[in-house]
Amino acid sequence: MPWELGVSSSKSVPRLVVIVDVSGSIDGALMERFAREIEAITRRIEAGLVLVIGDERVQRVEHFEPGRGTLRDIQFKGGGGTDFTPLLEEADTHRPDIAVVLTDLEGPTRFRPRWPVIWAVPEAHAAAVAPFGRKLVLS
Repeated sequence: MPWELGVSSSKSVPRLVVIVDVSGSIDGALMERFAREIEAITRRIEAGLVLVIGDERVQRVEHFEPGRGTLRDIQFKGGGGTDFTPLLEEADTHRPDIAVVLTDLEGPTRFRPRWPVIWAVPEAHAAAVAPFGRKLVLS
């Protein structure tokens, strides 16, 4: 039967936010690495994805359906200083289950969300200290 009392055919789709640091300390090679990581995430997961791009302010927000998405039309512009506060606050408005921050960890944050945060940093910044959450070194 397509429908039975007390049975739901829809499953809960996890919500993931990926925050991309596009501040002046992120060079072109690192930005390309971040783009590859985002593409890999969008191809592999069965989750709704919100992409928050910014430096000291939110530059752009993009939404991707589970398992679908392309970064071809997205421009990663920024170049200012870094402040994770507005980026994390924007992420919070999308009620994520978890967030991944692609960054070099150079910047402050005055907002600590209730959801888990993974700070994904390049090997060159492996010694940087995450303000909270878990740090993952991209090798």
